[in-house]
Amino acid sequence: MKLSARLITYYLRKKYHITASEDLSPEPCLHYPMICRDSSHELYNIIYVVDVPMFTLPEHILKRSMLIFVGVQPSDSIRNKPNVCVLSRDVSAGEVFLYLQGLFDLYASWDEELVRSRLDNRPIQNLLEITEQHIISNPMTLMGMDFTVIASRGTSYGELRNSVLGTNEVTFDLVNALKNDPNYESAATVDGYFTFPGNHNAPPMLCVNIKRSQKTAFRLFITPGEVPLDATFGFVLEHLVSFVAHALSTNTAVNRDSSHSMHQIFHNILSDPSADYVQVSQQLSALGWLSAHSYRCILVEAGVLDAKNLTLRSICSYIENAIPASCAIEHRGNAVVFINVTLCTLTENEISQRLAGFIRDSMLNAGYSRTLLGHFNFQRQYVQASLSLSVGRRQNPSRWIHHFNDIALTYILEQTTKRLPAYMLAHEKLLTLKNMADSGNSPLYHTLRVYLENHLNLTKTSEDLFIHRSTLLYRLEKIHNAIHCDYNNPEELLYLMLSFRILDQEKDS
Repeated sequence: MKLSARLITYYLRKKYHITASEDLSPEPCLHYPMICRDSSHELYNIIYVVDVPMFTLPEHILKRSMLIFVGVQPSDSIRNKPNVCVLSRDVSAGEVFLYLQGLFDLYASWDEELVRSRLDNRPIQNLLEITEQHIISNPMTLMGMDFTVIASRGTSYGELRNSVLGTNEVTFDLVNALKNDPNYESAATVDGYFTFPGNHNAPPMLCVNIKRSQKTAFRLFITPGEVPLDATFGFVLEHLVSFVAHALSTNTAVNRDSSHSMHQIFHNILSDPSADYVQVSQQLSALGWLSAHSYRCILVEAGVLDAKNLTLRSICSYIENAIPASCAIEHRGNAVVFINVTLCTLTENEISQRLAGFIRDSMLNAGYSRTLLGHFNFQRQYVQASLSLSVGRRQNPSRWIHHFNDIALTYILEQTTKRLPAYMLAHEKLLTLKNMADSGNSPLYHTLRVYLENHLNLTKTSEDLFIHRSTLLYRLEKIHNAIHCDYNNPEELLYLMLSFRILDQEKDS
């Protein structure tokens, strides 16, 4: 395996006192070293270990080789050339030569073990462990772009539930910080190794993207530790990635959620409207979610950044960790959560409070269904949650969370005007009053509305309208003569109140 002048210098500094030129190549092009005492061997890709001060090489050779002076001081002209190192006088060329040979042997051994690991079809975790033993002791993680942790070493990420970064309050802050960081987003297009500078939540990282179909699907990265997060170990990480990519292509990374039985049950319910609910009930009962329990559905709409960064899976995992007795699945680009309210150790108010901050801070929107009993309403509860979100957003666009009870009347009114316009559904004579009011010639339309809203209370109505009681009675008589309504008839009153709402809705639309 070839090494770079920059990497060689890093190891030399760990053992010896050295000075080196500023221009050290990070390109891995160097073979095993050789001891030289004259410059007759002008070969590329060689590490020249020399102990004579007048040794020199042409610059075009030096750019593709390395020159190490041991025990002597070279001329100033050569010290400033690329890829030159000078070691202290009390070291012999033979000692340095053997040390460098051992370094090449170390990397060759590492490479052989990586090859053997792939031939034996061992898991990706084994590749990281081999690298830790030989080369890089820093914490290391392989992560999908949806923040799924495939493998990790030296971090707590691998211990997270479902192996998704962002499944608790601490790590979801990290996910939010990353997906909102423009540096992290732009890094998805980078080829080769690169350094992510980090932010207030995320540490700096040395990363390499792994692509599928020309699009980044995974990222291997190391975080601060013994080795530097710069070009020194960039090619080393790239070399490891070549084996990791092969392992990914042969499906040695296990998707832990693909066979999750409860997830699969709810996925089938949402994707198949004709699902056999008797069978569904039996399956859920076998998992402890009984027909005697009460359930609620929450639809969490993914934001633009979540769609870009594919963080829906981490959203689902976070909610499952935050809310006991919950099951969150991905459906049509959003997260759908079913909560067993009976088994959940939180009250419904506590559930709302626990999710409210998360939904707000993550710039998400959510619709809540009603809580219903049994196994036969899951599809309808999903529809309720969807309506809560779509109608609630129109009704109160500044709110993050929408409950079905808050939008139920608006939804009913919208449904009534789907086939016929409001003016064809409203109380016929009421339209006459409305037209008079719209022309500015009559207060009767508004007077009737206030009177009905005050439950036919004359005193309260006259106060709200700022008119005398006798004036109100005069107006009510004119209204009665115009529409002939029976205030003692509950259906008549309901029809009039609905007519006002329907006409309002048509005006606002």
